[in-house]
Order: sequence, then C-alpha cells, then structure tokens
Amino acid sequence: MQTSLIHMGHRLKQILKQRKIKVIDFAKKAGFTNQIAHYHLRKSDMKRANLERFCTIIGITTEEFMRWNGAQLIAQDKNLHHGERLVAIIAEKGLNRSRLAERMDMSRRTMYNLFEKQTFSPSELERAAKAVDISLEAFLNPGTVDEARNSDTEEMMTQREKYYKLLEDHNELLHLYNNLKDEVIQLRRELQEVKKVAKTR
Repeated sequence: MQTSLIHMGHRLKQILKQRKIKVIDFAKKAGFTNQIAHYHLRKSDMKRANLERFCTIIGITTEEFMRWNGAQLIAQDKNLHHGERLVAIIAEKGLNRSRLAERMDMSRRTMYNLFEKQTFSPSELERAAKAVDISLEAFLNPGTVDEARNSDTEEMMTQREKYYKLLEDHNELLHLYNNLKDEVIQLRRELQEVKKVAKTR
C-alpha cells in the first residue's frame, strides 16, 4: 500500500507500543518470527492485505490506523510543557544543539521556536523524542524509567534493515530451492518409470 504521508512500519510500532502489545506477542499472533515482525516495523509501505490483517490482530480498523496521531500519549500529562521538557533533556544529556537541529531536520531557529511551545504536534513529539533518543513515554512522563527504545544509531538501523532484507531473501531462496528439489525428485521418479516401461517393450 503506497503512501507518501505515513511511514507504515513506524505507525504500526507506535500503535503496538501505545496499546502495550509486545512485538514478540504481535509476531506470535501474526504467525511469523520476531525477526520478520521487526522487518515489517521498518518498512515504509505495506500491502493492503497485511494492513488489514495487522489491524485485526491489534483490534483496530484500518481507518483508525490511518488516522492514528498519538493523542493518547499527549493526553497523559496536559500540564507538561513540551518545549521545556526538550530543553531539560538536551541539558541532561549534554547534546550539541546544532547537531540536534540536524537530527530533527530543521534549522536552529525553528528548533529554538519549538522550545517555546507548550504542546508539540504528534509529528513534532516523534521527531523530538527520536532526536534525543528516548521513547515517547519517557519524553511525556519525566522521572519514569525509559523503556529501551530499539532506535539505535542510523548506521545500525541501516545495517538491521539490510539484515532483515537479506533474511527475507534467504528464506525465499530456501523455499524456492526446496520446491526445485522436490521437482527434481519427482522428475527422477518419472524418468525411472519411463525407463521401466521402455525395458518391458
């Protein structure tokens, strides 16, 4: 399913996280391995059939999936000043602001304007949390233990994507190999039958 507005895998991961569904449990319900589940969470697009199946597993409609905006997370603490929270995390982690602006894909001026905002939009929240490398839950709930983000460095993410792509290719080739192997066995049997018939004539 093609879309230029939503990264389908990231959206799926966000919904699983907000609904407290572990990836390993999602994988079991979907009938595939944990590795394949992570592969789907990294894909930007998704086939319609897969989307409908995943939504059924999660217990939401496809329309809810497409409209999902993280409103549940935003509602957790209405008194939290998102801009001040971001500034506090930057100071706590000793992050370089110029580099952080690059990671957020915005100018320093735009980032400084963000510091003044009481409430971030869902996309700003995701961008800020990703840039400072913490979960949305940890960003919105100061003082709680940060659940390990699974968002490693960009380089590691690229390596993982390559790994899961290779794994999928390997599984497809293995399946093809087994099919060809079965065909070869069947052809040998048929050849032996033909030779037997030829001998009796």
